[in-house]
Amino acid sequence: MFGKMKDMMSQMQMMQKLMKDENFKAFISHPKVQQLFQDPEFKEVAKGRDFSKIVAHPKFMAMAKDPEVAALMAKINPQNMKF
Repeated sequence: MFGKMKDMMSQMQMMQKLMKDENFKAFISHPKVQQLFQDPEFKEVAKGRDFSKIVAHPKFMAMAKDPEVAALMAKINPQNMKF
């Protein structure tokens, strides 16, 4: 039980850091990313805020193959964020 809670807290902290990152903001505002977040099936996955499920979703993986989106994603490195 506590393991799941710890994982959830860790994911929430990562999301908070990402939301402050300019590279992540550029990625999340890209029209293809916005279009994905309008997809009802993907919205349900995103509501859970489980980062591993979001990036493993087939529609996310397909979008990530787009060169423009992939270039934006490559600039995001949450490990280097200092807050």
